Amino acid sequence: MNLRLQKLVAPAILLIVLVAGCAFAKNGKHVTINKAVDVNGATLAAGSYNVTWSAPGGDPTVSFMKGKETVASAQAKWVDRGIKYDTDAVIYSNDGNGAPKILEIRFAGMQQALVFGDAS
Repeated sequence: MNLRLQKLVAPAILLIVLVAGCAFAKNGKHVTINKAVDVNGATLAAGSYNVTWSAPGGDPTVSFMKGKETVASAQAKWVDRGIKYDTDAVIYSNDGNGAPKILEIRFAGMQQALVFGDAS
């Protein structure tokens, strides 16, 4: 590849990487789950996950990913909590029948939470 073509291709590649990173930042975050939990019938082991959602509004489909593999998906809804969260938090319930269930996920810097199931 000649030098002139490299000068054109390198900025294009950089732009693509930056745009992809921004897209993930808008529709995805990293969360840490401290114990095994249930999401839509699937058990997630304790650990770090990339959480992505299909749309910033409406009723998104939320995916929990380990690396490039989706390990669980569930429907959720965005609920405005009226306060901006300082830290990320995963809120659980435990009805005593198996693994705790994720009720909602709160993200630092946002005042909306991703709410799962009938939790409000």
